[in-house]
Amino acid sequence: MIDRFTAGAPDRIPVADRTAGPLPLSGAQRALYLVELLHPGTPMYNITVAVRLIGPLDVTRLRNGIARVAARHEALRTTFAPGTAPPFEPVQRVGTPDAELPVVDLKPDATEDVDVAAFRLAQDWADEPFDLERGPLWRTRLIRTGPGRHLFVVTMHQLVSDGPSLQIFFDELAEEYAGGPERTVPTLQFADYAAWQRARPVDAEQLAWWADRLTGVPTVLRLPTDLPRPVVAGPRGGNHRHTLSAAVMGPALRLARRLRVTPFVLVLTAYATFLARLAGTRDVLVGVPVSTRDRVELESMIGFFATTLPVLVQADRHRSFADLCRSVQSELLDILTHQDVTMEQLAQKLAPERDPGHAPLVQAFFSLEQEPVVSPHLPGLHATAFDLPPTGAKVDIDMMVFRAPESDDEFDLTLTYRTDLFENATVARMAAQFERLLVAAVSEPTAAIGSLPDPAEGAPSPPQHAAAVAEAAPRTDHPQSSHTTEQTLVQIWREVLGRDDVGLDDNFFDLGGTSFTLATVHTLLSARTGVKTSLVSLLEFPTIAALALHLAGGGAPPRHAGQAMFESASQARATRMRERRNRLQNRRSGWETDE
Repeated sequence: MIDRFTAGAPDRIPVADRTAGPLPLSGAQRALYLVELLHPGTPMYNITVAVRLIGPLDVTRLRNGIARVAARHEALRTTFAPGTAPPFEPVQRVGTPDAELPVVDLKPDATEDVDVAAFRLAQDWADEPFDLERGPLWRTRLIRTGPGRHLFVVTMHQLVSDGPSLQIFFDELAEEYAGGPERTVPTLQFADYAAWQRARPVDAEQLAWWADRLTGVPTVLRLPTDLPRPVVAGPRGGNHRHTLSAAVMGPALRLARRLRVTPFVLVLTAYATFLARLAGTRDVLVGVPVSTRDRVELESMIGFFATTLPVLVQADRHRSFADLCRSVQSELLDILTHQDVTMEQLAQKLAPERDPGHAPLVQAFFSLEQEPVVSPHLPGLHATAFDLPPTGAKVDIDMMVFRAPESDDEFDLTLTYRTDLFENATVARMAAQFERLLVAAVSEPTAAIGSLPDPAEGAPSPPQHAAAVAEAAPRTDHPQSSHTTEQTLVQIWREVLGRDDVGLDDNFFDLGGTSFTLATVHTLLSARTGVKTSLVSLLEFPTIAALALHLAGGGAPPRHAGQAMFESASQARATRMRERRNRLQNRRSGWETDE
């Protein structure tokens, strides 16, 4: 995660009135909550750390310490519920402390090492979903693998936590376990921050900067996949782990120092170059996590203080890797001065192609931490932390790099990928190809990017879109019962979108709809018709005619459910953007394209 400079600020965060009504979600929480509505019961946003503890562990002291940390931080006692009145905004509720520490005894097995079995069980726990409305949204468990040997597993949902929050949790737990002086309950809690943040107006200047920067930039990364892209991107994912040895990362870290860029920038540049070569494009948008914990009063607070923002990497084949690294560092510095926007605001402003088969704006994520995910230190125990990424996939491909525990220059790389797009063997090959490109770029940083090893060699041919063969069902075939639903949907759309010019074949997003207003449509549809359908189906059928037909049992999705449904809207957007893109081109680098 990219940290921001923390400092005091003249506008203090006030304590929210807990009696004035429901507590709002922060902007980042709101966006994440919507994803959970689209794909309920998935582990995509679980954060899990497994800590190996060697030494005489006092389980009772550990359990009591966990309870006291939970009592201090409202975020660990927070659950989330849908709104019950217009505009149907979700709310957060703070409950009473609820901290448990079940203990599982693992017996040695002749067929499996006990430590391997413990980590396998911990991974199963990492993949267990949370109930956002009932909670709690975190859990602690303990595996006893032998005398003086334990695996302590902590899982938190990202709605209530982030990487620094885990470290805060372990730091306070260490104090409690050691019997230190009792800490006071902080006056300011995450719900206060969320209410303050949501009350602040959207920064129009920052939004304009983003629009100027990204106008005309492709918002779909077309990587070659093993399988046809589904109509709606699903959450099913897999993880492939790969070790970047000290022989690989040592020279990379030394080059970063020589170029005066951060290791984050150097590896991100290599990753974006890899993606650009693989997709056969120049401009690549990569989503990176940025910390919003930029005030002193937030430094010791547990909560979700992060956002994801797109980094534009212009990997022209004639540029050198060293030059591109410096450019990416400059881009990140610009982003940090224009980060008070959300990905949803950017998507709404830039109106990218709203294909539910793709995540909006970016389909590739990247993160790098130069330290292990947490550094636990329980007195009298030797503690080693290991991250356990969940198998849920947020985007097509997500690269996470962490420094290996108890290592100088060795790093653990995890590629999380959509299993409905990629086979594991393909992702394993991608990891090896990325390492090869990184080594080559570091060894000859002044060479042109086009001379680096080509990862597209041996890549699968892009298969046909799964929905491209489905043709539109004639309107005349609508069941009679769908017409009543159509009229109800027209009325709902008019209310939610605030406009009367709603046609049966208009795309919801082309009329100004957003993912959040679509969630409101979903709520109203259920309340007024009693029809139960998934929020994903509203993405899959984004016109009134198609959705009414679907709700009436009208069979397979029409052709618009695939790429074709977006062709006319995408062409119109391209026409509107072309002139502006041409005007902006001269103000950018002036580099030649790969065409």
